[in-house]
Amino acid sequence: MNSKQRVLATVNRQPVDRTPIDCMLYQKQFVENLAAQWGSREEFLDDFGIDIFAGFVPYPNQFGRKFDVTELADIRLNDPRNPQWITHSDWNYDFAGVNVAQAVEWYGDKRAIRAHLWGIVEGTSTFLGIEKCWLNLGMYPELMMAWFDRYADWLCGLVDNCIDAGVDLLTLSDDWGSNNTMLFSPRMWRRMIRPYTERVVQHARSRGVPMMLHSDGYLMPVMDEIIEIGFDLIHPIQESAGMDPQTIKEQYGERIVLYGSLDVVDGLLAYDGEALDEYIRHRFEIYAPGGGFIYCTGHFVQNDIPPLRLVRAYGLVLAEAQKFGTR
Repeated sequence: MNSKQRVLATVNRQPVDRTPIDCMLYQKQFVENLAAQWGSREEFLDDFGIDIFAGFVPYPNQFGRKFDVTELADIRLNDPRNPQWITHSDWNYDFAGVNVAQAVEWYGDKRAIRAHLWGIVEGTSTFLGIEKCWLNLGMYPELMMAWFDRYADWLCGLVDNCIDAGVDLLTLSDDWGSNNTMLFSPRMWRRMIRPYTERVVQHARSRGVPMMLHSDGYLMPVMDEIIEIGFDLIHPIQESAGMDPQTIKEQYGERIVLYGSLDVVDGLLAYDGEALDEYIRHRFEIYAPGGGFIYCTGHFVQNDIPPLRLVRAYGLVLAEAQKFGTR
């Protein structure tokens, strides 16, 4: 079973030879540190059986400035099916990721390719700024929803662009949670965010490609609805925000693929040696039985993580993953 088969079988609840593995190695300084102290990212991906590689699309705001909420109606986004969105190369200085076309070209024959897109709120915040985005949800809901309606249609076109390029799954990145609460009320989420998110997710499903939600924070008030919307996977299941692993596995493990479990700060940075080993084993024991689980870091591995700690950790991750096949 190759990586692509393993990942898609996990999503489709089919037998697999082991738990799929991912590791988000897209922070430039960490990747450089890894190369200096151990080996290249390519070697890491091969040695530790990494099954997934991400291709990123740029932020939707490519205008070089922020906008006022009253200007949203006049913004004309470029055609989402234009190759510019999957071939972008002008990244921030600290980013080590690649665009969608490169990810497919480099790894499409050996790994599952995941396209990373910016969701309804997170994408909008690139136009307004984060604080003003939250403020305008409350002050100008009709203007915001009119924009969300347009942006959701634009995202559907971008979904098509990525799928036609050859990706195997998609991520909609849209942080909805904080610590032990959501960033907005469930009522506001249901009225203003869910309908437009659901349109994008259902479009991806109509094309036969799984969609993952990346959302930090506490999501328990809307977990059932996240599944109703049609998301196939959820990441990162942030324990430090109140997402209890045992509860998540028991209540939702049969209904959505759980993607994550290695918190970069509260796991990988906080622990080392045997303590980190125990952290990893314990979460495999919770999440892996019965399948429906992909092991991954919760976020990009940052440059304050000792590279050899990650190398040691993923040696154990691969060994644990091999214990949990579902054939």
